Amino acid sequence: MATKKISIDVDESIIKSLGQRFPDLPDKEKVVASLAKLALSEWEQWFAARLRPKSISALNQERIQMVFEDQSLYSGKRVTRGLLFNQFNLPYGEASYLERVFAEKDIPDLSETALKSIYDDLDDQLKTWNKDKNRKEEQEFTIEVDKLGQRLLQLIMQKAKETGKQMAPSENVLKVHGYYNYTFSKEEADVVLTIAKSLMEVYAK
Repeated sequence: MATKKISIDVDESIIKSLGQRFPDLPDKEKVVASLAKLALSEWEQWFAARLRPKSISALNQERIQMVFEDQSLYSGKRVTRGLLFNQFNLPYGEASYLERVFAEKDIPDLSETALKSIYDDLDDQLKTWNKDKNRKEEQEFTIEVDKLGQRLLQLIMQKAKETGKQMAPSENVLKVHGYYNYTFSKEEADVVLTIAKSLMEVYAK
């Protein structure tokens, strides 16, 4: 596609404000340039009647998707309620809803990311427990997951059952709709790690 370079004058306070929304991206001018291109693209689609969201939530979804598909911004990164709430100033309830919307899309990359999150969380807890000289043998390990994480844990438990390993972790539905706490014994956590690792290898192929 043919491109044309343009230049515009932007108030420094706007550049600073936009840069603060992406604290992990060091090149703030590149961030602003990318956002400017997305804004122009959005206006072009609106004028051409190709983008006419029927609600604020639908508009938020379109804009978030643009940001998370842009190579200079958050391409490959997972949409989380923490990021939407803390960096993009969305209300917490809306941020939680949008996290679920993007998580429930059938995207292998998101499943791999969710599995890695489950694996890393449990693995970190087990490593800390193993290093504790005063550790309790009956120690339990709790992780928080969203709907996608819940489905993946159910898959893991099904695979465990198929190999003769019985798992009965406690499940606690959190106040924020769509999120759950799962608590595992040491033996159950080890099984989760083993199966999660094998599933991640499948997704990575």
